[in-house]
Amino acid sequence: MNKINGLAVQGGSKVKFNIDMALPYLIKGQNNLKLTHRIDKSTSGILLLAKSKEVAREITRLFKNKKISKTYWALTLKSPKKKANIIKVPLSKVLISGKEIMATDFKSNKIAETSYQVLENKNGLTLLEVYPKTGRKHQIRAHLLYINAPILGDQKYCLKQKDSGIINSEHRHLHLHSKKISFILENKKYNIEAKLPNYFKSSLSEYKFKVKYE
Repeated sequence: MNKINGLAVQGGSKVKFNIDMALPYLIKGQNNLKLTHRIDKSTSGILLLAKSKEVAREITRLFKNKKISKTYWALTLKSPKKKANIIKVPLSKVLISGKEIMATDFKSNKIAETSYQVLENKNGLTLLEVYPKTGRKHQIRAHLLYINAPILGDQKYCLKQKDSGIINSEHRHLHLHSKKISFILENKKYNIEAKLPNYFKSSLSEYKFKVKYE
């Protein structure tokens, strides 16, 4: 499914509704849909569901063994110094002002790895194609902040966005989208793509990006 921004995948504090609760109602006459992974509440894009426990376990195993290729698009407030690079920085949970976030922790042995390439720069914004190799919580958001390229609309990791002069109501959504997923299951190759949400497309149009998108 192409998950919308703001919809939680599973329950948590202050979460009144989530996809896991809705699974029994998504396919008429079937109550066996299973989650295979999670993406952040604020992130839009591909969420894989399985129709059996067996397939769910297999897809989860593929994620764990890094056998699934993931591609995200992120619209950032600044451009990284390098046009393409690999960020290999460990992350750990920390509490800041009572809120739990992921932060760089070079004492941790929990490696997180993200590669990216710049697709286009326009009027103070940069469109990145991002490829997370590991799947740590908030990994892309924390890694891009680490290289001074915070994601537009990230109100948890970049609280000073209102000072940038480019924030409007559309920009308040996190501009991070799970765009493509590829994997092989039972000798069959799957290539799945999810269209960008309207607010993401609106921002690209507003700032005159020329890259092709859907």
